[in-house]
Amino acid sequence: MGWLDDLFGVENAETTKMIEKDVALDMLKDSKYILNATAMALTETTNPQLREILKKQLNEVVQNHFRLADLSVQNNWYMPHSAPIEQIKKDYEEAST
Repeated sequence: MGWLDDLFGVENAETTKMIEKDVALDMLKDSKYILNATAMALTETTNPQLREILKKQLNEVVQNHFRLADLSVQNNWYMPHSAPIEQIKKDYEEAST
C-alpha cells in the first residue's frame, strides 16, 4: 500500500494509479503557474537583494518542475512528445472509462 492508499483509503491498484496521475498532473500545472509568477516578479523588481532571492527561488522552482515533469513522463502520465491527436485520443479514452 502506497502513501496515497493510506491517505485516501484506496485499495484498488488501478484507482491508485489514476489518483497518482491526477495528483502529479495537477502539481505539474501548479508548477507552471509558480514558474510564471516567480519569473514575472523577478523581472518587475528593482531591489537588488530581492532580485537575488527571486533568482535563487526561480532556479529551485525550475529544478523541481523538471523533476516532476521527468517523473510524469517516466510513468506515462504526461506525454509531451506525442502528436496532439494522439494526446486527445488518450485523454478521451481515459475520460470514457
